[in-house]
Amino acid sequence: MKKTFLKHLGLFVIVAFVGILINSCGEDTIITNNPPTTPDTACTDSTLTGLMIKGRVTFVDTNFVRTGGVYLISAYPETGWPPTGGPSAYDTVRISGNNLNYCYTLSNLPSAQKYVVSVGFRKASGGQSPIMGIYGCDTSHSFTCLLSPTLKADLSGGSGVRYINFLSWADTTNKIY
Repeated sequence: MKKTFLKHLGLFVIVAFVGILINSCGEDTIITNNPPTTPDTACTDSTLTGLMIKGRVTFVDTNFVRTGGVYLISAYPETGWPPTGGPSAYDTVRISGNNLNYCYTLSNLPSAQKYVVSVGFRKASGGQSPIMGIYGCDTSHSFTCLLSPTLKADLSGGSGVRYINFLSWADTTNKIY
C-alpha cells in the first residue's frame, strides 16, 4: 500500500510540474516600460521622511475588479521575494472611473534594505492574492523576472526613495504570480 501511495504521489508531482511548466511557457502579451527618469508632476511630493517609498503605478488596461476586494501596492523585502507572507508595507489603490494612473506611498518600512514593489489584488474572502505588476518587471510574465526583478526600491542607505514608477495589469486574469 505504501509503495502504491508513493507511486501515485510521484506521478502527481510530475504532472503538476509539467502543468506549471506549460502554463509558464505560454505566449503572453508583454508590455515593457523603461521607468521614467524624470518626476511625474502628478505624484511629486517634496516630503520624504524616514524609510518610505513613493511612486506611480500605471494600469495598462481598464478591466478593474470593482467588488470583492481591493488593489494594493506592496513592498516586500528582497529576501522575502517571491512572497510567501504579508508585505512589510502597503497602500490601497482607490480605483476611480477609468483613471489609469495612481500615486502611492509606502511608509513605516521596518528596516533599511532593498524592497520589491508590486501591485496585487487582495480578495475580501482572503486566500492567495494575484500579483499583476512588479517594479523592474512591469507586466512581463517572464519567470526569471518574477523570481528576481531587475529593479528594487533601495532603502539600504537609510533614506526613502521616490519615483518608483511601473506598469501593472488591472485584469486579475493577467496575473504574473
